[in-house]
Amino acid sequence: MKQFKCVLWLAVVALQLAFGQCDTKGVTVVKSFLQSVHDCTEYLQIPKERLIQYMSNEFPPDDETKCLLFCVGVDLGWWNNTCGLQVPSIVSFFQPVQGDKHYEKRTKECLQRRVGAIESPNSCCQAYETFQCYFQEFGNLVTCPQYVRLTKLQATQAALDCLVVLRYPEELLQVYAQGVVEDSPETRCLYHCIDHRTGLYNENGISLAHFFVRDSAYNDLRYLSKETKACRDRIRQSGCDKCTEVYTTHTECLTGLGENGYTSGIITEAAKIALTNLGVGCAHPAPKQCKCPTKPPYTPTKPPCNVCQEPAKPYPSHPVASVKYSGYKPSTPQPPCNKGPVYNRCHLGYGSRGCPCSRCSGRSY
Repeated sequence: MKQFKCVLWLAVVALQLAFGQCDTKGVTVVKSFLQSVHDCTEYLQIPKERLIQYMSNEFPPDDETKCLLFCVGVDLGWWNNTCGLQVPSIVSFFQPVQGDKHYEKRTKECLQRRVGAIESPNSCCQAYETFQCYFQEFGNLVTCPQYVRLTKLQATQAALDCLVVLRYPEELLQVYAQGVVEDSPETRCLYHCIDHRTGLYNENGISLAHFFVRDSAYNDLRYLSKETKACRDRIRQSGCDKCTEVYTTHTECLTGLGENGYTSGIITEAAKIALTNLGVGCAHPAPKQCKCPTKPPYTPTKPPCNVCQEPAKPYPSHPVASVKYSGYKPSTPQPPCNKGPVYNRCHLGYGSRGCPCSRCSGRSY
């Protein structure tokens, strides 16, 4: 009986592997706009009744909502406090539709008019007005989860995980830590592991759309060009192994695009951390005795909630001027006082697992 159960269990595992049901996404983050709104209401402790309002596509211009959308922008990677708007990241959450050839122009003019006029350095106001311009002018919100770019810190952790999993020797770690990341079988498989773990490589090969989002600050449309796609496809169809496919695609197709030396840079940083960790022991320190406080705990004073009454700060709008998209056009815009365009829903329920994302996102990179 035990042998029969073991054989049955092995058969189930084999089926899961055959149909790709195992979790191999590593640290990849895919998230929907509504999921981020839900999370940000928790982070900011916004009353639950307001979540119902946001789920109905209503985003009134109050301070609470403005800071909610700032949170969503940071969470989904389309807002950065240093550089402002990250165009490739925000457009992945909107679906232009055919029939309007002026959505880019309207969005740019809206950003100049509404965001450029803000007399405050507070990012809540800037992020809110930026979202409203895309919400009203660029297209409809995509309800399906989209790829969210990792921070450099997260990507470095992924590279460190790969170094550990692949069990590279200390001698090779020392070479990487010196900034020398040269072509070798180990380097090729390290590139493959990193791209796979961070969502840049999947069963369909290198995802140029995800690379485009990863380097959002550069808004490098060459990632989506026909030439880059043809280069990637040629290498993928050459019959080489996966490690060689990934590394060769980096060197022959992606060199000079986006951030120069991104992958080799995180490999160098990860190797330094790995070498530092080699000398770290696993001993647990003895527990310390607790001491009772001699005075009552400090109670912070909550600051005023009005976030838009501060001196002016220039808005970094230069990424918007270079945005050029083709293929899909937005629906007819609605006046700012209306609720904005209706979600292009696949399901009425929030967070539905059956959502056919390729149909919702409307993108074919």
